[in-house]
Amino acid sequence: MKIRRRKSKKRYLGDKNVYEYEQFSIGIPARFHEVVDPFVGKDLDMNFKTEGKSKVVIVLKSRENVSVDRKSPH
Repeated sequence: MKIRRRKSKKRYLGDKNVYEYEQFSIGIPARFHEVVDPFVGKDLDMNFKTEGKSKVVIVLKSRENVSVDRKSPH
């Protein structure tokens, strides 16, 4: 598995200025598609941590929508 880096350039104001940014992606192997499928299309919180020099742990958690009050005011 590899972490891929893609650099993008967006031109604006008649090609006078350029907005550049990097985007990282990780390909998920087919054997994990059933595990990942319930999270596709949902907002996720993401945390990274390193363990030692050669290990990266990525934790994805479903994001709760806390901005909307679900209780009726009456």
